[in-house]
Amino acid sequence: MSNLLLDVLRNDLNQELDPAMETISNEYLNELLTNDELFSMDQYTTTTTNSENLAATSSTSATTGRNIVEEIAELDLQERSLNIELSSITYKNKDIIVDVSSDLQTINKLLFQEFAEEVNSMEKAVTSDHSTTSSQKSALSVNINEKLYKTIESNNNILSNIDSILDLLELPSLCKLCILQGNYQESLEISMLVQSLLIRFPGVHIFHQINQQVETELKLMVKGLLKLLNTNLKQNNILKIFQILNKLDLIQSNDSAETKKLQKEKYLKIIYLNSRFKFIVNELNSLQPLIKFNKLTYLKRYIEIYREHIFSTLSIYHAIFTAAKSSTTSSAVSSASSSDDDTLLINQFIRNLVALLTTVFKTYYNEIDDISATNPTKEDEIEKVAHQDGLLLQIIYLCKSLAKYHVDFESVIIWDLCYSSDLITEADWKRNLKKVKKFKA
Repeated sequence: MSNLLLDVLRNDLNQELDPAMETISNEYLNELLTNDELFSMDQYTTTTTNSENLAATSSTSATTGRNIVEEIAELDLQERSLNIELSSITYKNKDIIVDVSSDLQTINKLLFQEFAEEVNSMEKAVTSDHSTTSSQKSALSVNINEKLYKTIESNNNILSNIDSILDLLELPSLCKLCILQGNYQESLEISMLVQSLLIRFPGVHIFHQINQQVETELKLMVKGLLKLLNTNLKQNNILKIFQILNKLDLIQSNDSAETKKLQKEKYLKIIYLNSRFKFIVNELNSLQPLIKFNKLTYLKRYIEIYREHIFSTLSIYHAIFTAAKSSTTSSAVSSASSSDDDTLLINQFIRNLVALLTTVFKTYYNEIDDISATNPTKEDEIEKVAHQDGLLLQIIYLCKSLAKYHVDFESVIIWDLCYSSDLITEADWKRNLKKVKKFKA
């Protein structure tokens, strides 16, 4: 085939062609037509005996002759099988391909878009720096250096005092722990420390948050102390509680210091008398089971509770407020106002208790030692009168004990029992009053 082409080319070329050129042309054409057997339509025989061809054509012999059409068909089949295999592999790993594609897009964006923008901004900044005057440069550099220096100094101060800062942040928790353990005085000292920090550093926001948390704990402490006052406490414990309450800022007002002090004192008096009244009522309610067994015993215990707790309530009241008032210097107007408050509050306290006592006496006084209406004996009537006189004597002793604190308990009880309800005759009262005077004599 190559010889045929060479002959055709010689006919077109000059017959007097240079032998060297002819040699070169011949070699070139031979290189182009090395595999001239491809142009043959004869039976095509492959010379490849590799493992892939042997596996693809295992049913036929490796040396069997094939034409070019069969070879192309076989290669097309192999290509199709490879495409199917590649498609299955791609489908199984589609998530990885998507992630890699997304990452490549992100990297491309960073490299070719954002990076270019950053470079442009840096170039503009450098250009603007060069365009500014020397004075502006110096002023700008000084401001930046000052800000940086202050920031570094502030951070160094914080790191060097980190232990003290952590201690300050733990003040609310420490205050709560002191309250739970009953160390109320220490919790007040923590509150005073936080207040002093607020005065020294009014612009520090963290101190305001610490103060709010401490105030919340103190409010819970006040609620707990008020509940504690409704129980049976000793005088020393009650005095300590009111010393703590007196140090707290319970009244939020814009009045003068003197007015605010009077309001706070009156508020504490109301708290004390109200808590003691609730405690006495609770003690009286605990006597209810005695009514079913013996009404006389119930009334006796009722009066004994009055005599014990009303006297102790008034004595502690004067120890808290009257003694404190005498130890401090105050104006005549404030003293008179405080005295009027004492009289009003104590009389109201006594009247409420008298109302309870009167109600109980009206209910059970005539039911003491119930005597049969058909055949009452003289001994039964005498015993009933003796029991009633015993109750009256207890009430008279109660009135005499309260007279020490200038409480007119006797006139209130006589009015309610003798004149308002006719439960007790005036003669019975006078008779028992003479017995008390006789015993004293």
